[in-house]
Amino acid sequence: MNKQTGRLAGPVLTCLVAMFGLNAAVQAEDPEPPLGVNVLEATFKWRPNYVSDDMLIHADKDANNWLHYGKDYQGWRFSQLGQVTRDNVKKLVPKWNLSFGVNDAQVSQTTVVNGRIYVTASQNKVFSLDGSTGRMIWKYERSLPGDLGPRLCCEAVNRGVAVYKDMVYMATLDTHIVALNNTTGRVVWEKKMGDYTSGEIYTSMPLVADGKIVVGNSGGDVGGNVGKITALDPDTGEIVWQTLTRPNSASDPHAATWANDSWRTGGASAWLTGNYEAKTNTIYWGVGNPSPDFDPSVRKGDNLYSNSTLAMDAKTGKIKFHFQYTPNDAWDYDGNNETILVDDEKGRKVWLHGDRNGHLYSIDRTSGKCNWVVPIARVNWVKSWGDNCRPIVNPDKVPGYDKIATDIAPILDGGKEWHPAAYSPQTKLLYVPYIDSSMDIQAKKMEWKRGEWFLSSKVLKANPYTGGIKAFNATTGEQVWSRPQSTPATSGLLATAGGIVFSGDAEGFFAAMRDDTGETLWRFNVGTGIHGNPTTFTVDGKQYVAIVYGPGGGSLWPLVYGELFKQQNRGGGMMVFGLAD
Repeated sequence: MNKQTGRLAGPVLTCLVAMFGLNAAVQAEDPEPPLGVNVLEATFKWRPNYVSDDMLIHADKDANNWLHYGKDYQGWRFSQLGQVTRDNVKKLVPKWNLSFGVNDAQVSQTTVVNGRIYVTASQNKVFSLDGSTGRMIWKYERSLPGDLGPRLCCEAVNRGVAVYKDMVYMATLDTHIVALNNTTGRVVWEKKMGDYTSGEIYTSMPLVADGKIVVGNSGGDVGGNVGKITALDPDTGEIVWQTLTRPNSASDPHAATWANDSWRTGGASAWLTGNYEAKTNTIYWGVGNPSPDFDPSVRKGDNLYSNSTLAMDAKTGKIKFHFQYTPNDAWDYDGNNETILVDDEKGRKVWLHGDRNGHLYSIDRTSGKCNWVVPIARVNWVKSWGDNCRPIVNPDKVPGYDKIATDIAPILDGGKEWHPAAYSPQTKLLYVPYIDSSMDIQAKKMEWKRGEWFLSSKVLKANPYTGGIKAFNATTGEQVWSRPQSTPATSGLLATAGGIVFSGDAEGFFAAMRDDTGETLWRFNVGTGIHGNPTTFTVDGKQYVAIVYGPGGGSLWPLVYGELFKQQNRGGGMMVFGLAD
């Protein structure tokens, strides 16, 4: 019996060993998790497109991927990649190009996981692409309601997707959050967040924080919709918490900052992606302008929390503190712009914020107190500053019913628009895209109507414009260099370990400049205006730089870029550059 067993067991055992041995060999050849993956559950089996909490927390140490809106939770938009340097950047050439197939503005950027690109286009499209070749892996397109167009603020734009575990998350114009399987593009769940017929939409890239999907809404200027910041369960889409950015009842203690119950239609949207500080479990999120936009007389008071950055508990959504940049805003100076979290050279934990009101701020992120404020571009709506950097307004620049306020600087799109700045830990400089322009405004009385524009302007005129890039000392606010250009800087910035800052402009030039002087080292015209943000990543050890292009998507475009539109093709896509072989 033993002999028989032995005779039977031999071949069987050999077969089993071969089978399991082969499987083990295959598993052993699997690549290791990328840099940044350090802490995983014991039963975890790494998958090529999987994004763990640890990867997100340590994205600042992960040179190969681009996992957040600002590259990392700090929002630095700095990459440790240094293959492309000041010396060889002139050898950058297009490697591939993708047309999005739509004519609308393009304001998005790439999210990259281990060589796999996820990028959105206007009209609620998501593409999954091979980062080295541009080969399309899958595409998701969402049908939009036919009556959506008149309610859109700034064309049918989308700013990008978040990635978490095995999913890709997109906020849609028709007020849904959609979770897609990152390998197949299949819809896993979707959650309705509001009613687009009221003028509410969603355009921002979601933020993954504390294991939740956090997103803010748009639509404060159309219908005066209340601003909302919402956290959802990533597996089901169920709402975990929701924070309103203005009062929702007369009993709210901040209702007194909105005269005549104007909080009811006060707007204060939350349409740009925030940041997250894991050590304190704090989310920093910007809030936009009050409405009606240009008639502060009907909403006297500070209009909290409009034009502010909120510091929020990531677990509950409770507001810990806030800083308001432009109380009782009369000029549409949204406070949505990004916060960049830095420990400065004086040992202070701060956030740096370039505001549309034309100023750069350093705010203590433990207390919300202002360290300093300096101008980014020409500013004249402020006469001086009070306690805690509170602006003392120039009354000559406040529009009225019987008065046209002329040459108000900056223009409504700001001394700095929403396009994000970048910070380099190598130079300790903050790089800011700026606009130099002004406007003429006359206010008018306007009745609120659901789902309709609520601007209250009789005259709204844009004056000649320029712009460029400026570099500021992150500790003192001192301007270190300036690179002017003939048109405003209309893309976000990217700083790299190669000593380079990348930017785009309205004429279609994608440029690289020295991070210490601003000297232009290389530029390439993509064929139409740039309004998206640059990113960089690696595939198979090679560095690539990507830019999304396609003009439009903001009030400046129709107001002051009419001549450029006559010369440029509409539509857009994405172009990826690499060093010539």
